[in-house]
Amino acid sequence: MSASITTERRVALSRRRAPSAQSWLRSDRRVGIALLLPAFAAFAVFVFYPLGKVFWLSTQGTDIFGQAAGFVGAKNYITIFTDPQFIATMLRTGAFCLAVVAGRIVLGLFITIPLTTKLRGVPVFRALLTSPMVVSVSAASVAFAAMLAQGNGLVNSVITRFGGSAIPFFTSTQWAFGSVIVVTVWGSIGFTVLLMLGAFGAIDNDVIEAAHLDGAGPLRTLWSISLPLVTPTLFFIVVTGAVEALTTFGQIQILTGGGPANSTTTLVYNIYQSAFGAGSANFGLAAALGVVLFVLVLALSLVQFGVLEKRVNY
Repeated sequence: MSASITTERRVALSRRRAPSAQSWLRSDRRVGIALLLPAFAAFAVFVFYPLGKVFWLSTQGTDIFGQAAGFVGAKNYITIFTDPQFIATMLRTGAFCLAVVAGRIVLGLFITIPLTTKLRGVPVFRALLTSPMVVSVSAASVAFAAMLAQGNGLVNSVITRFGGSAIPFFTSTQWAFGSVIVVTVWGSIGFTVLLMLGAFGAIDNDVIEAAHLDGAGPLRTLWSISLPLVTPTLFFIVVTGAVEALTTFGQIQILTGGGPANSTTTLVYNIYQSAFGAGSANFGLAAALGVVLFVLVLALSLVQFGVLEKRVNY
């Protein structure tokens, strides 16, 4: 009897000493919260606070120094959506985004597919074709501005030497928009090629060999086997490329300044013009445009994840 009582006491003491599952869970939650606090603090200071400040400023009028001058409600938004130039700017922004993303995908595939073959010298070409990703937007834009200058640029010097007329790449409404698109695609093609090389390199060779044994040619294998297997990477490039294109600023500022005749003015550059361009300090209107850009990027991302992701083969 005494032995059974001693055993029961030991069991009771062990249960008291052993932490319960709920206490372990509470402890893990405390540790998780403690580890997340620095990240939350950084987000609060550098993301949430500026975003909230933009929303607040979009409802304020501003004086000539850009200081908030009182609540105006939706006046800034009404000014935006009643401006006849706003629709043209939005259409131009959409066309710019579509052209840049399509250019990255098409040119990236055109460059990447030959680099997947096992030929001598391919590593050198890989290094050269991924080099644009280490060049800053400012440096690349200045280089293109000098190379495509109408007077003494390298490209126009070659054209005129063979009897052609110099092309106003950045000073003509006919050429400026396309020229900025080309520079933007060139600047992002290195990162695109790097991602695609990783995606194509991860494809199992046994799958490709099985397709060849079944009689599939190179084009059929590419279309039915390789491309479906790299759709996660292509989806990532589309999503990130769209956001990057919608927020493009440096190329436009350096190459064209939004001109000629606003032919290269996108929504982001319109924000800059409202806040800082030509001595303007209408920060309330610029903040409202920033909110419109935020909603546009958010809506586009939701559409991409809701529509395009269904076609991704994970």
